[in-house]
Amino acid sequence: MRTPSARLLLTAAFLLMRQVMYSQDSIRYIDAATLLLTGKAKTTDSIYRRVDSVDAKGFPPAVKNLAKQSAGIAVLFETNSNIIRAKWTLPAEVYMHNMTPIAHSGLDLYCFQNGKWQFVSVAKPAKGTSQNQLIVQHMDGSMKQFMLYLPLYNGISQLQIGVQKDAVINKPAQPAINKTKRIVVYGSSVVQGASAGRPGMAYPAILQRRTGYDVINLGFSGSAKMEPELAAYIATVQADCYVLDCIPNPSPEQIRDRSHYFIKYIRGLRPNTPIVLVETVFRQNGLFDQQVGTTVRRQNEEIKKTYERLKQEGVKNIFYIESDKLIGNDHEATIDGIHLTDLGFMRIADAILPVIKKAMNEKK
Repeated sequence: MRTPSARLLLTAAFLLMRQVMYSQDSIRYIDAATLLLTGKAKTTDSIYRRVDSVDAKGFPPAVKNLAKQSAGIAVLFETNSNIIRAKWTLPAEVYMHNMTPIAHSGLDLYCFQNGKWQFVSVAKPAKGTSQNQLIVQHMDGSMKQFMLYLPLYNGISQLQIGVQKDAVINKPAQPAINKTKRIVVYGSSVVQGASAGRPGMAYPAILQRRTGYDVINLGFSGSAKMEPELAAYIATVQADCYVLDCIPNPSPEQIRDRSHYFIKYIRGLRPNTPIVLVETVFRQNGLFDQQVGTTVRRQNEEIKKTYERLKQEGVKNIFYIESDKLIGNDHEATIDGIHLTDLGFMRIADAILPVIKKAMNEKK
């Protein structure tokens, strides 16, 4: 004979199981590719990769592989569902010692309300490559516009967004991201998003939400070395402003030998588009490791020489941000002395945004 407490436990378990089954049965999924994508430079053969395989053909192998990842890509949609789920497929399981699984393989949801983007919740990846996760539930059922950021250091082959069966889900009638305005950011792991806590905290994503413009993340971790093939590609990407934050990866000698050609090539094809040059963020471990500190100083010296040369040559619409303006001086903005925390990303966005606005002749 079951005791009252045992009966209560069984009843609770049954009700919980029925609620879960009902929740799953009452959800319909739609292909995210039918909604509005932001953060893509061009159409690609695989929809959630950043650079088309044909365009990436001449890239260095590391860049070619990183171009498959979905950093900076987001899905815009509106729905009146009181629950949002997601199913997504990853090409591989990823382990990174300096990033959260949410950042490298998860999803990050924002809602546009009261004239600004507000964080909602995340989809946390589980073990394996096939994911099915709840993002948010118990919302009020009013129509809202959402933006779902994709993984920073992984790819996605399939993505479905789940809502209540009787709910509406569409492309936004009035997208809060203006895709006719575009900022292209080329750079290192700092641009790609290491080590943000979640995809929406990479600084190109912060710039996107603050400006309301389409921001293209061309961050290639450890591999933004200003090769001619990358200049040729970037110059084909239409932009209202180019941000070149690529000084952390090349050696001082590579900066000396490549940066002038790289910038002049882009300027040749885009004569009127402003270019913002960003010195390498100071590596905090360089305060103690003298070799690291010397390398960083020499990197910044070389790009400053290139900037001065370009100015002497009469190159217009070129702007420059020095390292000491980027992440503060309290030495608390990195996770490992190199890659930024969310605090670091907020600070670097604070530093770069006014220069972008000046470059684009906008009011603060």
